[in-house]
Amino acid sequence: MSKTSGSAPGEGTDERAARPGAFEPLPPEPAQFERFLPEIAHRTSGEILTHPDFARMRQRYVSRTMACYELATFPGGWQSAAYRVAALGAIVCLHAAEVPADRTTWPTLARLKDSVATLGLSSARQIDDLVARLVATDYIVLEQPAADGRLRLVRPTDRLLAWDRAVMSSYYDVLQELYPDPGYGLAVARDPAFHLAQRRGAVEMFDVVARFMAANRDLIPLLQMYQGFHVLMRVIQMREADAQAELRDSDFSDIVTRFGVSRSHIRNILATAEAGGLLAADGRGRKQLAPTPRGLAAVDRFIADTLASSDMTYRMALARLETEPARPTDAPS
Repeated sequence: MSKTSGSAPGEGTDERAARPGAFEPLPPEPAQFERFLPEIAHRTSGEILTHPDFARMRQRYVSRTMACYELATFPGGWQSAAYRVAALGAIVCLHAAEVPADRTTWPTLARLKDSVATLGLSSARQIDDLVARLVATDYIVLEQPAADGRLRLVRPTDRLLAWDRAVMSSYYDVLQELYPDPGYGLAVARDPAFHLAQRRGAVEMFDVVARFMAANRDLIPLLQMYQGFHVLMRVIQMREADAQAELRDSDFSDIVTRFGVSRSHIRNILATAEAGGLLAADGRGRKQLAPTPRGLAAVDRFIADTLASSDMTYRMALARLETEPARPTDAPS
């Protein structure tokens, strides 16, 4: 019986999943062809996974998105991690969705912690540390509302909003390559009004993101490690280019430099991926590691889920722009 990408590490593995380098990901599960929100017509993860250009697009996905997460670019000037990325998105989403007259929508520090907690990737203390770092580096400000001095409202600065628009643009640029007609012009162009309309609707996506991350539990251990996903992607890219090449520390030297991680950390990532069944060797040691079909399926699923949710929120934002009047927060920054 074939092992699916959702199986727990250590369960029975079929012959195909144990053989590295085949580049035959496990097929999408039926649930991946279902909409995240049934009422919103959008491209599903399964539709994206089965696009004839999906495999070729992996390289573009990595090159376009990784630049936003480099040490020199990532807000706070430190390493990107899944919980930090989620928290930054939540800060902008809560800001965009605020209705000043409705206290339940205020972007409080407590609401930020609750929003990020749905993903199960961080503690409240980690969010406190992140907030302190972002304040110190001018990515957010904490505002005390006159109506309640006990609260702290988390406000993104123009600097964080500009970074978030660049992140959005990188994902929509990839989607536009797959689906150029009618394309994703407003997001690719980093339109400020569209950006906040998209982020306002994305508040509804917190639970959706939590669901699709939980469904791809094979990848969660790597997402919790600095640059774990990017290191796994590097192995996939190298094996696609040369199935026989040996892995060397120097093959990851740019990741060390660009993302501020150590070589020993990269070796730990590779060991974690191997222990989880995402990478396997042919018996000649870790220098011969290559992605298993299960590992490739986990990576592809993460990419497809990310792009499918982006397609959905793009459509939601277009509808919102057509029906809602402009708001003060939608003014160009």
